[in-house]
Amino acid sequence: MIILKRILISFFVILLVLLGLSKLYDFALRNNANIKASYVQKNKIDAEIIFQGPCEPLWMISPKVLDVKTGKLSYNLALSHSDFADNYLHLYFYLKNNKSPKYMFLYVTPESMDGKYNTFNTYRFAPFLNDSVVKNVVKEMDPGYHKWTIIPFMKYAYYNNKINFDVIQGLKHFASDRSKPYHEDGYEPPIQVVWDNHLEEFIQLYPHGYNFEWNKMRERYLCKTIELAKRHNIQVYLYESPVLKEALEYQPNRGEIIGKIKGVAEKYGIKYVQFDAMKIAESRKYFMSTLNLNLEGSKIFTDSLGSYINTLK
Repeated sequence: MIILKRILISFFVILLVLLGLSKLYDFALRNNANIKASYVQKNKIDAEIIFQGPCEPLWMISPKVLDVKTGKLSYNLALSHSDFADNYLHLYFYLKNNKSPKYMFLYVTPESMDGKYNTFNTYRFAPFLNDSVVKNVVKEMDPGYHKWTIIPFMKYAYYNNKINFDVIQGLKHFASDRSKPYHEDGYEPPIQVVWDNHLEEFIQLYPHGYNFEWNKMRERYLCKTIELAKRHNIQVYLYESPVLKEALEYQPNRGEIIGKIKGVAEKYGIKYVQFDAMKIAESRKYFMSTLNLNLEGSKIFTDSLGSYINTLK
């Protein structure tokens, strides 16, 4: 009987510790100004233009440069390696606390529609699982993770190597009363600024080229993101920044996938804007990889994008 009592006491102590840790992690991550999901829900940005997508817009579109060109306030809501479900939830977070922007530019390229590229970064949403919208998306995108979240603190222990540094940083931000992120406008200049032979490595893996596979879940959340924006009366533009021209021959079914993307755009009565005809697409001088422009290339592209935005009503 004494042993059983000790076991029960130990169990409840452990349970309380795990519940306390979970609350601490929630608090720290929600106070980490460098986490976009936390920042946009606590701070008023109220941009006229927002940019969404993975690393291409994150590293290539500087609101500071664009705002001068357009005279409009913009914000870069993109995140590295994010898929459309990731984008959908960040748009949802943004709209909870900010007025609807007039325009949203969502980056879409054939890689965006293939499940082998980019991903749903579940750990980004752990502090917000009490929100039913977030919980349902996480359950659909990462059911293996979701079933373990019933156990106290498991929502953090499951991906702890992705979380711990941000927790410490969040506590530091709270202690120092910091409310602004390191990259206040959302743009993160690329660390690497020279060509990295990405194309050569790709050709070694796929000497006959790579056929993109259209992923239904990607299509589903692309549509949900567009629908969410349209419910908030946002003018949506799908876009593709310049792609290195010499890489196109190794994408045999690019035209087919581009056609399907255009089909989605037509379904919602929006435009798919491609900047593939730009002169910079012909030279590696302006690229870090086949899809990512370097600082020089980004500046030229941003200028062209600004000129396009200036034609919109």
